[in-house]
Parts: sequence; C-alpha cells; structure tokens
Amino acid sequence: LNIDEKPVTTEYYDLLDVKVLATQDEIKKAYRKMAIRFHPDKNPDDPTAEAKFKRISEAYQVLSDPKLRKNYNEYGEENGVKPDGGFVDPEEFFKSSFGGDRFLDIIGELSIGRDMREAMETAEDGEEGEERSTETPEQKAEKEAQKEKSEAERNETRAARVKTLSEKLVNKLCIYTESEPSITSAAAFTNIIQAEAEDLKHENYGIELLHAIGYTYTAKANQYLGKSVAFGLGGMFHTVREKGYIFSETVGTLRTALDLQSSFKELQLAEEKGLTDEEKAKLEEEAAQKGLQAIWRGSKMEVESVLREVCDTVLSDSTASKNTLKARAMGLKIIGTVYQKVKAD
Repeated sequence: LNIDEKPVTTEYYDLLDVKVLATQDEIKKAYRKMAIRFHPDKNPDDPTAEAKFKRISEAYQVLSDPKLRKNYNEYGEENGVKPDGGFVDPEEFFKSSFGGDRFLDIIGELSIGRDMREAMETAEDGEEGEERSTETPEQKAEKEAQKEKSEAERNETRAARVKTLSEKLVNKLCIYTESEPSITSAAAFTNIIQAEAEDLKHENYGIELLHAIGYTYTAKANQYLGKSVAFGLGGMFHTVREKGYIFSETVGTLRTALDLQSSFKELQLAEEKGLTDEEKAKLEEEAAQKGLQAIWRGSKMEVESVLREVCDTVLSDSTASKNTLKARAMGLKIIGTVYQKVKAD
C-alpha cells in the first residue's frame, strides 16, 4: 500500500477530522472549522481547549505543506516533522488564516480574536440579564467605566489605523496621479493593479476581501466624482445608495450573530436533552460554521467601515489641489473596478 494511503500515524488527520487522502482545500476548510470550534475564547470553561487549539494549528501547519505531510505520513510526528523555524504561534496562525499579512497595507490588522470574544459575549448577554439586576450601583459604575475605557482605546487604535492606511493609499495612487492624464497612463495603472489583485486573491479570503475593498473604493470614488455632475445630484445618488448598502449589510450581520447565538443555546441545552454524541457533534459543527460566517461578516463590516473613512480622508485632503483629488478619485475607481472583477482560477 502507498504510504500516503496508509500513514504510520493518523493523529493529525484525526485532529482536523479529515480522511488521509484529503485534498489541500478539504484540509484548509477543516482547519478553519476545527480552529473555531476549539478556540480558547469560545471555550473559557474548558481547561484543555488551549492545548487542543495548539495541536489543531500544528496539524494544519504540517498537513498543509506537501513535503512535511509526506514526511509525517512516512515517519510520524516524532521525527522532526515541523516547519522551518518551528511552529507559528497558534493565535497568530489563526489570524493569518483570515486574509493574511499581504492585506495589511490595504486594510490594516483584523482583530479576529477580539471579534470572536465579542461574538461570544453578545451570545451570553441574554443569559446574564437576571444577574445584572442584582449588581450593586458600584459594580454597575465600574463596568460602565471599563466599557468607556475600552471604547476610547478602540477609537484611538482606529484613528491611527485610518491615518496609516490613508498615507499608504495616497502613495499607491501617486503612480496614477503623478503621471500625465491619458488613456495610456490609465491602462498602465490598471495593469499594475491587475497584477497585484491576481497575487492577493490567493490569500485566505482573498477574493472576498478584494470584492469588499473594491466595492468601497468604487462607491467612494463615484460619490466624489458625482458631486461635479448635474449640481451634485450624482454624488447624492451614490450617497443614498451607499447608505442602503450599509443598512442591509448591518442587518445581515446582526442576523448572522443571532443565528450564532441560537446555535450556542442549542449546544448548552444538548446536555439536558440527553442528545447522543453524534447529535452533539452535528450541533458543534453547525455552530463552528456559523461562527466562521459571523467572523467573516463582522470582519467585512469592519474593513468596509475603516476604508470608507480612509477614502474620505484621501479625497478631502486640504493639502492637495482639486485636480489631484479628482485624479485620486479616478485612480480609486480603477482599483475598485479591478478588485471587484477578480475571479477564482
């Protein structure tokens, strides 16, 4: 029998709940699902969750590398089967599975761990209603002060993120804005952005992120360019359209969070209902899938919200001339159009 069909050990495959002949795509999907199911933030009462999360990360880091996977199949885990430079910290590795470092200059750092904690807290809010009514005024005041402090820190971090991303976007647009306006310069800039997009689409969630970024860039460019058309009615039309889009996205994200919350409640009730292990595993899998969807929807909303601010900053720069601002909007529209057209291979 081929060693790939009958590896000396299957522990890593079992950790990810995949067959030994699973494809790279199946392994990637399984990792995301299992990492969410066993993320320590999702299992605060389980002392083994952190170790399990770490093992799941190690299993994926080996099985997602064809050379390491072959060595693992042949020799098992004990014989130095690990990536060059050792295993990456599981939390950092988990974050990089949602967009990766390649998008840092465009969207900044996504706080996946924080988003997950907040999703868990939202899901638990309903359960704690009765407890809150017994809190003393001092406890309530302390909780409120902590909430305000966190909010202030978050706003500060966001402002710094918007400033950095705005500077990076201006630098990127310079390739277009500092060349003589012509069909040739627009075509050259389009080619540069197409090459970048083709590269970025292979990152985790690359295509979805490019579409989200592209939509925001195009909407903001149209809004700016529309201001100079027909007494600004074009800009007004795009503003109204954008508000409608934001509203529908917010509703969709809330629905996903509520769906996730109901899955957690079902899981909590599973013990009382006396469900079989198979039924409980099915519920866990559903919760993991919904968790993945909730993280993506939340991250997408965060990305689009930050980028709207970035575009506003870039297109209202008081140090730039009107011609430069218009050229920036046109360059932004080129990037947005290219990003939105990206398709899977």
